[in-house]
Amino acid sequence: MLHHVVTFIWKKDITDEQVESFHKALDAISASIPQVVEFRYGRDLALKPGIGDYAISAIFEDVPAFRAYLAHPDHVRLVEEFISAMSESYSSIQFEFA
Repeated sequence: MLHHVVTFIWKKDITDEQVESFHKALDAISASIPQVVEFRYGRDLALKPGIGDYAISAIFEDVPAFRAYLAHPDHVRLVEEFISAMSESYSSIQFEFA
């Protein structure tokens, strides 16, 4: 199994409505991309100091499934319409687990 984790720092002028639209877009792609085994996402709760405003956690069967997800038109659209427009910066990691 492959775990993909992304954290975002939003641009200063991002509104709650924009974040809610992003959340709805994530709801849609989590259902439309068959390679996704599990998909979770949400705002930082600010329970301890950190450097992220939002995070996505996605599970895939293997590396080919992850690469198919990255190339999927719904994911490409999400990056173009939301991530590129809303994020000041982001960081991602991928790791394998049993």
